[in-house]
Amino acid sequence: MVIVMAKKKMFRVLFFLLFLFFLIGYIIERTGYYEYKLQNRTIMTNDAINRFEEDVREGKNVSIEDYVVDTEKDYTSTLTRNTNRVSMKVNVVLKKGIESVFKVLSSFVED
Repeated sequence: MVIVMAKKKMFRVLFFLLFLFFLIGYIIERTGYYEYKLQNRTIMTNDAINRFEEDVREGKNVSIEDYVVDTEKDYTSTLTRNTNRVSMKVNVVLKKGIESVFKVLSSFVED
């Protein structure tokens, strides 16, 4: 009896954690954080293109190293990369589970 209750409690905690990871991933996606980061990279690229065009017009000797500069620092660690991987897999599993629940529920609804 005690083992069954411990398994139920462990299942609930695990389900809650998976749901929490899903919510965090969903919020990050919906707030546009990733798109914001991509937009900043595009702006830096456009600035480099403009400098390159000016240097070509002026007849300067151009080199790719002068225009491609990695200014972002990588603060990720093994923990964050693994957590991100797990979060993405949890998102996929939860999405499939939710879709299947709604598919079953929709079969009960009559037109």
